Amino acid sequence: MSNYSYVATRARSRRSRLLPAEAYTQLLNLELSEIARYIQDLEYRREIDRYGSKLSGADLIETALVDNLAGDVGDFLSFSTGRLREILMVYAERYRVENLKNILRGVNQQMSPEDIERLVCPINQVDKELYNRLYECKTIDDVISSLEGTTYHSDLKKASENRSQDSLQPLEDALDMAYYHHLVENVPSGGADADIYHSFVQLKVDVANIKTILRLRHREIKGHNELLISGGSIKTELLSSVQNINDLVNALEGTKYHELIAPHFGEGKADLNSCVHDLDHYIANRTKRFSYLYPLSVLPVLDYLLRKEREVYNLRAIVRGKQTGLSSDRIEELVMV
Repeated sequence: MSNYSYVATRARSRRSRLLPAEAYTQLLNLELSEIARYIQDLEYRREIDRYGSKLSGADLIETALVDNLAGDVGDFLSFSTGRLREILMVYAERYRVENLKNILRGVNQQMSPEDIERLVCPINQVDKELYNRLYECKTIDDVISSLEGTTYHSDLKKASENRSQDSLQPLEDALDMAYYHHLVENVPSGGADADIYHSFVQLKVDVANIKTILRLRHREIKGHNELLISGGSIKTELLSSVQNINDLVNALEGTKYHELIAPHFGEGKADLNSCVHDLDHYIANRTKRFSYLYPLSVLPVLDYLLRKEREVYNLRAIVRGKQTGLSSDRIEELVMV
């Protein structure tokens, strides 16, 4: 039996403690040490204290943020029971996918194991032990071999064999495809809670497919329809027929996505980053609305996790921006509120 009411209450409680939008303006005017003290007074004291003796500056803050997010995900998995827990277990695979991407990038860039570890958020002890082995790998092939016996080994091995250059994109695409196929295939049926979660999954698939077409056609790359995921409200056949971004804008006319995409293209404009930003905003806003309309569902938890991810992203953007000397105006453009 699912404990929706209890877990939703926990999600709302944690949501109330997230940073308000106006706090980011204040953080832009602080030094790194001041930012560390600021977030220490919020939800990150345990992590700041844990790593404060061996890390400092941006490394300390980023490690604390990543570790705290992983703890939140693990907490909600432990809080949940029944179908709610099953749904969250499948959804939580997205964090494993992002972790594996970060490890692949770190190994590819020959980063030290310590530097890679700071980018990764294992959500349980089993993941932590696996990642500890991966940090020591010297090559991408070593990483893939070390994943034998896991869900993603065969997909990564096939993608590695078929890639014609050193780009990690085929490997990252393979991880995303495996995740989304698993997400779609494991949508439960029966009941209002399942129906609203199905709508959320369709939304995620739609936006993932639109982003894929935008990325490819913006670079004037044709084809690659195998990267489109079935299970969304927009038919993959429609998206696969798109030859350029103008075609995409026209193809989506009459859908809820047209007004999100159209303002960023045409009349000499082609702002891909802002378009992706607006698509992410749309998911967040729809999830927030769903969470209020359907409080006895998984949506309050997903709403909280999306907001938490955004908080961690924003704080990391501010910290890394300051470390690399970006102007406050440029950092502010990176912050999503």
